[in-house]
Amino acid sequence: MIPVFNNRPAVLDALVEELAAELDRLEVSSEVVFVDDGSGEQTRRALAALVRSNARVRVVELVTNFGQHPAFTAGFERARGRFIVTMDADGQADPRDLPKLLGPLREGYDMVSGVRQHRQDPAFRQVSSRLVTWLVARLTPVRLRDVGCPFNAFTAEVAADLSGFGELRRFLKPLAVHVARRVTEVEVTHRPRPAAEPQSSYSARRLVRLFMDLFVNSLGDVFAWTFFAGLGFAVLCALAAVALGGAALAGRLTYVWAVVAASLAACGALAGLLGLIGDYIQRIYRQSSGRPFYLIRRVLEHDDPEPAVPDVG
Repeated sequence: MIPVFNNRPAVLDALVEELAAELDRLEVSSEVVFVDDGSGEQTRRALAALVRSNARVRVVELVTNFGQHPAFTAGFERARGRFIVTMDADGQADPRDLPKLLGPLREGYDMVSGVRQHRQDPAFRQVSSRLVTWLVARLTPVRLRDVGCPFNAFTAEVAADLSGFGELRRFLKPLAVHVARRVTEVEVTHRPRPAAEPQSSYSARRLVRLFMDLFVNSLGDVFAWTFFAGLGFAVLCALAAVALGGAALAGRLTYVWAVVAASLAACGALAGLLGLIGDYIQRIYRQSSGRPFYLIRRVLEHDDPEPAVPDVG
């Protein structure tokens, strides 16, 4: 399953050719599902041509650009195989690594996470990817070596389970780790991006936005912990202020220390109040967010490449 956004026709043609050769060698029943995430006319025409020329190819066309993770979700919910492999359409993943990903699934694993070797991305992309992986490991229980690698494999059951998690579906790999019972990692080849391909749409602004989404959606108890930590700190400082005030009345200390402790108690109370407000806002957001995760314009099939299939996910 492959999300597409304005990829070049030549790159898509080469990818399908490579995938077809590898899938024929594996002798497995398979389909190649492209999810068109609001691409321009050139890419849409190229995908329609691939559907007409190759019975193995299907295209799920989204109404507009929703982003990589909603596109992955749309593909998950319409894939029909027992195993689902995800990859990008930019040619950096090597289809010859498919046996590495499928092998553990046949052995009983539910998820296989790719780990890109010898990264061929610019320095900024590599640093950003490592930073996201480090942050996810610190902010969640997920421990993967390459959270951002799009070349992964899942059972159909895990893919189906991911559909019920609302906004959390923006972080499919960390979420899949929680859903899957057995997870493993395999090293995969990372090839240079073809010269004709546009650079990744994950700019610095979008990476920051992705992290903030992760923070808001994944750390369900952060505001509750802020509330209790602030409240506890305020109580301790208030008790200290009373004790220091008593000592000042007895002439053993100056009132400065009592004032400092009282000020710290006020700061702790303010932090607790902010945590309480944050927790309420987060709950309201989760309950009231009714926006669709993605919208499908149509699904293109080899036998009927032009049907209009409206849908909401």
